[in-house]
Amino acid sequence: MNCDITVTKDEFKAIHNTLWELQYRGLDGAIGAERIREALKSAYEQDNAAFDAKWRQYDHWREHYGLKTSWSLFEVESMTQLHDYGDAEYVVYDEHWGEGGEVVRKIDGRDWNALYRAADAAIQASGDTHHSFIESFTPVKDKPGHLRLHTGS
Repeated sequence: MNCDITVTKDEFKAIHNTLWELQYRGLDGAIGAERIREALKSAYEQDNAAFDAKWRQYDHWREHYGLKTSWSLFEVESMTQLHDYGDAEYVVYDEHWGEGGEVVRKIDGRDWNALYRAADAAIQASGDTHHSFIESFTPVKDKPGHLRLHTGS
């Protein structure tokens, strides 16, 4: 989910009653699923709108800095907020399909934006043009201040 959603009392009632009918009255599962799906329609719309807003924000920063990769950490609400990795100074990209093995790039800043730019630079330097979606970072155990970059296609 990309946001906290709001369910109306009527939507909640429809979900609750359908679940009750499924459990105690033997309501057909396909009919019950369709009722629940309909009751959650606005919740899905809210979540899709939040996803679209995040994607537009990430795309703005990609265009602003001329980046080639796509940010896919949708838990990040704002690229201008401080990232979750404290004193991280470097991005390490060593699980890629490019040439030359490990690529290390300095993180110039403490916000998600800086991390995006460093990850993009590492991906570009690796030569791996297939994996261009930035999906996660994990601290490198034996290298304090280094984050391992994980990508997808």
